Formats: sequence, C-alpha cells, structure tokens
Amino acid sequence: MLGFGREKDLIGLDIGSYSIKAVELKAKKKGTEELYEVKKIGYELLPHDAIVEGTIIDSAAVVETIKMIFDENKITNKNVVISVSGNSVIIKKISLPSMDTEELAESIIWEAKHNIPYPYEETNVDYAILKSSEYSEDKNLDILLVAAKKDKIANYSNVVNQARKNLEAIEVDVFALQNALDVNYPELSKEKTVAIINLGANITNVIIIEKNVPQLFRDLSLGGSFFTENISKDLGISFDDAEKLLKGLPVKNVEPERYEAILNLNIQNILEEIEKTFSFYEAGEKTERKIEAIFLSGGLSKLKDLAAKFEQKFNMRTELFNPFRRIYYDEKKFDSIYFEEMAALFGVATGLATRKLEK
Repeated sequence: MLGFGREKDLIGLDIGSYSIKAVELKAKKKGTEELYEVKKIGYELLPHDAIVEGTIIDSAAVVETIKMIFDENKITNKNVVISVSGNSVIIKKISLPSMDTEELAESIIWEAKHNIPYPYEETNVDYAILKSSEYSEDKNLDILLVAAKKDKIANYSNVVNQARKNLEAIEVDVFALQNALDVNYPELSKEKTVAIINLGANITNVIIIEKNVPQLFRDLSLGGSFFTENISKDLGISFDDAEKLLKGLPVKNVEPERYEAILNLNIQNILEEIEKTFSFYEAGEKTERKIEAIFLSGGLSKLKDLAAKFEQKFNMRTELFNPFRRIYYDEKKFDSIYFEEMAALFGVATGLATRKLEK
C-alpha cells in the first residue's frame, strides 16, 4: 500500500512510539518452498514522548535513533520500508461491479471522496482487489481502500530522509502483520479465521484474516503507555516505576495486590474493546462467521498471563505471535535468547521485511 519499487531488498523499519525495530531478511529456495533467514536485526528505545499518539514530536531524536540502529548493527542496506497506523490511516472494504482498469481507477477516486472523513486532496490513496469471500453471493469486486493523511506520511518520511535512508515504500501496520502471519503460520492463514492483536505503546492494531483474506481492521487508542500512565496515577508513583511494574520488576512501597487490581482493570478495558470488534465482525455477514485463533503481538503482549486472560474471555486458542517461527537465523551470529525474548516486538518489522519478496 502507498508503495513503489518492489525489486530492491528492503529493511523492515518499524518506527514505534516506544522503540524502533529493524529487520533485514534474505530468501532461500528449498524445492518449491521459499524460506527466510535473518541477515541483520536491531532494536533501540526512543526517548520518552519522542512520538506521541503516532505523531513524531522530537524528529531529531527519532533520526538519531534510526542512525544508531543501522550503525550499531552494521546494517549497510539503506533501502527501507516503513508503516503507519492510527486515526490518520483509513482502511475501508468496498464492493464495486466488475469493470475495466480505467473505469475502476475513476470509481476508486469517487469512492475515496465519499468514504474518507478527510478532504481527498489531503490524503494519499491506494487500493487492492481482494479475493472474494466464501460468503459473497455476487460477482462484484471486493476492494480494499487505504488512505493516509499526507501530513502523517510526510511526518514519517522526513525522519527517514533526514537519517539518510532511502524510503522505498510505506505500508500499514496491520498488513505487515498479515505478511508475517502468512510466512510463519501458513497452515493457519490459509485455512482458518485468525485475529492478530498488536498491543503497542500508544495504539493496539487489530486485524481479522479469513483464509488469507483481510476482513476487518481497527486501531484502538489503547496500549502500554496508557497502562503505565494509569498505574502511575492510581498508585502515585513515577512513570519509570510504573514501567518497572509492567515488566514484572518490584517497586518499593507498592503492594502487589493493589497493583494487580489496577492492572486487571486496564486489561479488562482492552478485552471489552476487542470483544466489540469481534462481535462487529461476526455479525457482519448473513452466514455465521467465527474467529478460530488469536495471536498477541507487541510489547504489552508479554504481560504475565495476558494470553490466558484472552483465552478465558473468548474461549479460543490464544498464543503469542512468533514472527520468527519459520524464519531462520545463524546461531553463530545471533543469540537465540534474543529472538525468544524479543519476538513479540518484531511482528510489524518482520512483516515489512518480507515485502521485498512480493512478486
């Protein structure tokens, strides 16, 4: 989406609100199967409030962090693909009668003007034709319409350019997650209806994929930073101490029972929002639809027992998403513990890195 040039090898660069992640992959053929290996990988924390609610506030800090991640991990490839999400990104599924390419392009412009809550001139628009849902009874084209505000694109493009990297494409977080699912869980993505919930610092991305076809997308204004702020306020402790608690570290003069009660209230808020999203999806067609598995990704997904709470709430298989499940790495070059500990953070970056392998 919103991309150009797919022939070059690309670095998946995930510019999050809390940290920046970078992944470079190389493809290997094994018979008819395409396998992937990690060539380079890096992770760096951002200063607090460098990016707030998806908007880059301290561009100098973000630029320096991008440079650092490339320098410290000896990443020489400068061609990157990044992604965006949040309120400035609109994804709509629309249905149009079958028509030729020229007519379709004109229809897309008309649909964009009537389906996007921003002036058309202020947005970058792209689209993709989806495979028909098994529930669809007509022969119309299912179209995925994607629009991102130009100022959001410029906000992120500028820091990449200032870091002296070549921006080759801009993706949307949820589609990067779908790429990572297709590569790592092909047996599920092809046959099942799966929800990926990416619990980031400021935004939680939700995508529901039905037999390889994306069906529903939602960005929730909930994430790790909101947990941290609520815990800090309710317990009367510093932001840093609240972060320590979320990481499972002890903090002086904080009763574990009180912290657990506050944490559970915040978890309940997310569960309720996810439940609304699931209900909207399952009620969206004439034929019954049901989600069959949930994957949790993002920094907040590492919270102790969070997967179990999702499993209990929705009564379905829930597990942490592993973006390296079928992606190999040289254990002489990389520490396996790093991949185990950091897997939850690399869903988007890994999905972006696979984009270079698209035909």
